[in-house]
Amino acid sequence: MPEGPEVEIVRIGLKDVIGQKVIKVKISDNKKYSEQQKQLNLLKSSEIEKIDRKGKFLLWFFNKRGVTYAALNHLGMTGVWHLYTNHIWNSFASPFEHFKHYKLYFQLSNGDHLLFSDVRTFGQFKIHDPKLILELKSISTLGPDILDLPFKTELFIKRIRGKHNNRTVEIGKALLNPAIVAGCGNIYKSEALFVAKINPFNPVNKISDKKLQKLGVALSRVGQLALKNKGTTLRDYSHVDGYPGLMQNELKIYGRKEESCSSCKSIIKANKQGDRTTYWCSNCQK
Repeated sequence: MPEGPEVEIVRIGLKDVIGQKVIKVKISDNKKYSEQQKQLNLLKSSEIEKIDRKGKFLLWFFNKRGVTYAALNHLGMTGVWHLYTNHIWNSFASPFEHFKHYKLYFQLSNGDHLLFSDVRTFGQFKIHDPKLILELKSISTLGPDILDLPFKTELFIKRIRGKHNNRTVEIGKALLNPAIVAGCGNIYKSEALFVAKINPFNPVNKISDKKLQKLGVALSRVGQLALKNKGTTLRDYSHVDGYPGLMQNELKIYGRKEESCSSCKSIIKANKQGDRTTYWCSNCQK
């Protein structure tokens, strides 16, 4: 699943569509989108004003003759935005057959073609009242973002203590709660815990504030490295221009089961934690 850094790279890659007018809208017959047909068609003749990011969500804002429309966009597991010039688009014999998993398509006023595809259909692009979109629970409850500079470590500790101090929730599970830290996800959770040398299976109420401060630094460091390397491509994720990320080449622990730890040369372990797999070094992470 694309995490915060990947979604931010997508947002940056979409900068050229800002200010463009939507000339044509095409919606797939997938129920999640077809049942919004009336609302999505309202975007025709609107101008794309801005695209913001909150955690793993993109917030789109459109203006049509002074009326603002907003959409909440989540990439899910396999959602990808594609942006093509008219020349490249027309090189496809049948574009919508080529992108058979497309869900939403915009033709833009500069001739470009913008298409959202999603193989597994866990993503979304849903119209909301622009005055209320920031009040949606999925947005208003988000914790400090992994890409915040500086990272809001005090808020991170407050959130994790407030929700988990009296419980035996493992730190590896807690970091997947977006109300504690937004945009982290399973990959960067494993990486940050390795950098901070914290056992992912330790309960939160047994971890000192000093160690949590160290973890806050690690989360920020890992997030910025992922951003610098244009995100992690393990299977589906790609930039708007179709290129993969490079962060997978920089991962120290994630996906490296039975390889030697880069720090101590012990064998890296992979254990189930909830419904996810956590990678860790039992020698380095105490």
